[in-house]
Amino acid sequence: MSSKPHIARQTGWLLLIILAAVALRLYDLPGTPPGLTHDEADHGITAWGIVNGAREVYFTVGYGREPLFDYSTALLMSFLGPTYLAARLTAVFFGLIMIAATAAWVRQAFDARIALLTAAGTAVGFWAVMTSRQSLRSVTLPALFTLAFYFFWRALTVQRQTGPRQHPPPSPEARRHFLLAGLLLGLTFYTYIPSRILWIVFPAILGYLAVIDRRLFRRMRAGTASMLLIAAMVGSPLFYYLFKHPAAETRIGQLSAPLSAAIGGDFGPLLANSAASLKLFTISGDSFWRYNIPGRPFLTPVMGLFFYVGIAAAVWGMWSPKNRKETGVAYAAALFWLVAGFTPTLVTGPALSTTQAIGMQPILYLLPALGLAAIYRAVSSFSMRQRGSLAVRNQQLFQLGLILLFTSAAFITARDYFIRWARAPEVRVHYESSMAAAMAYINEQGIQDVAISTITPGRFHTPAVAEMIIQDPSVLPRYFDGRYGLSLPAAEDSYLVVPGFAPLSPLLDPYLGTVALVDTIPLPETDLDRPLRIFRLSGPRLAAEWQALFSGAANPLPAPVTFGSSAQFMGYSLYSAEFSPGDTFTVATLWRVQAPLDDAILFTHLQGAGGVPIAQADRLDVPGESWQPGDLFIQLHQLTIPADTTAGDYPIAVGLCQGPPESCTRLPVASANAADNVLIVGSVQIIQ
Repeated sequence: MSSKPHIARQTGWLLLIILAAVALRLYDLPGTPPGLTHDEADHGITAWGIVNGAREVYFTVGYGREPLFDYSTALLMSFLGPTYLAARLTAVFFGLIMIAATAAWVRQAFDARIALLTAAGTAVGFWAVMTSRQSLRSVTLPALFTLAFYFFWRALTVQRQTGPRQHPPPSPEARRHFLLAGLLLGLTFYTYIPSRILWIVFPAILGYLAVIDRRLFRRMRAGTASMLLIAAMVGSPLFYYLFKHPAAETRIGQLSAPLSAAIGGDFGPLLANSAASLKLFTISGDSFWRYNIPGRPFLTPVMGLFFYVGIAAAVWGMWSPKNRKETGVAYAAALFWLVAGFTPTLVTGPALSTTQAIGMQPILYLLPALGLAAIYRAVSSFSMRQRGSLAVRNQQLFQLGLILLFTSAAFITARDYFIRWARAPEVRVHYESSMAAAMAYINEQGIQDVAISTITPGRFHTPAVAEMIIQDPSVLPRYFDGRYGLSLPAAEDSYLVVPGFAPLSPLLDPYLGTVALVDTIPLPETDLDRPLRIFRLSGPRLAAEWQALFSGAANPLPAPVTFGSSAQFMGYSLYSAEFSPGDTFTVATLWRVQAPLDDAILFTHLQGAGGVPIAQADRLDVPGESWQPGDLFIQLHQLTIPADTTAGDYPIAVGLCQGPPESCTRLPVASANAADNVLIVGSVQIIQ
């Protein structure tokens, strides 16, 4: 009977902790982070593709990624529709699962007090809150791995308590736990790259048992082996795909460069990364604004102190003769987990450590709890030697200190996340908050035809953000980088969105004579993307002006000239007639779209003897995948004349090709002025 009030208090504290975790993870979730990164948007697009029938074991978008987060998001999207909020709610869900699973395991492995302290630290920790609010697949790894670890521990507990037989086979209950652990561990391979090393924790635990508890080792080895085999079988479709498509996973090669250098005998990069990474816990953190306040370590100084006490307690506990047959394996498991989860960061360094070290996140918050528990035991031992009322008072003061510690940690996290981080101008740039505001404006005004200037017009960047925010699927924005290009939708009336970070080149001013500013979207005073301006375009009138300006150039061609079935060359313009060696000049070309063209590249050559380019510019700042038939666009190409060029007239040639820059295929040109699918459009005079 006396334990019931104690259990009720523990349950009450756990509910309060969960409520705090939910509040920190759900508050203003649609608006914080303040926009959407292209990574989050790409996850959303992939999930919506799954809702509509896509079934891949690995997605090659971006650098390639495992699919479990996207399939989980697709489940929510099947109810909520194609909204980025579904992906953020998925992240919240996995973040809460991690808290619950960690508390359940810690309660079994240690005790209820340490479980509550661990849950509290995870609920209010800045890193844990951050990862639970971002639509990134990394959040799924610690949640599923902790669940797998919980069931493994259930099996270990059953095997430890099995009857007098020296080496009994796993009981039916233990087999069920091993099976669930294997299935969940196998699913972790579909979460995030560090899962491929995190599983090593289980063999490490077996190795520890082989040293300190041979009886339990013999009881666990068969079940653990079967668990790992099941995990490998679950992960085998992914591994087979990656084996057959080694180029699909470009991130591995980038992240493992220090390791490759070490294998080649150069340990410098690996040692430098490892030394810098050791500062991440309490000294200096990830410097990338997208996932952290630059330089903020994983733990605050106070929590960091308890973290180091916890490490000392774990090292002592795993080898102490008094503990090792009882909780020693739990202490050892925590340390093995910490090392395995942190290893990827030791290789890659502090940059992006908030994602690379995600596998150790549960243990990061367990170790301060172990430190606090060790201090609590010391306080309790001291109090027992004092008079009763004084002992009670000391324990009450310690408990009050714990409440103040975690309450202050919650306030610090709320301040740092929702004010310092979310409102930082750099974060608003990373999360394309100005673009999110523009998409919201498009929704509110019911705009159909719009051209958007952005420094990231490629399909997996700003267009992906728009696809997750624009509500009307019939709206097909045209994207361009206004520093080098300009797009005009083929519509009677359309709109032009120009943010401060992608202003229009002054060289494009002559083509904007009748463009009218209709609105300026308010942004915070500190926003680096200010101003965000909305212009209205009169399509036919502006098209006529453009064609008149370009036809006025010295152009020997009877435009238009068709390139393949995708675009027509309408004319070109130079901003000067004569140049000298060493000069840089700009060629503006006008094009009319006939059909979208993925992976398109425009090139402009200044040809020398035999048609060999002596200067060239290969780029397209109006991506071909967003082209719509009838649209016009202007592309600016800058070329630098070599310093040793002799005087004379030099032809200007343009072309359109498709594919990667190093091996793109040129589209055929329907003109007598073309050779080798390159169109001679005019010439420049070079004088000495």
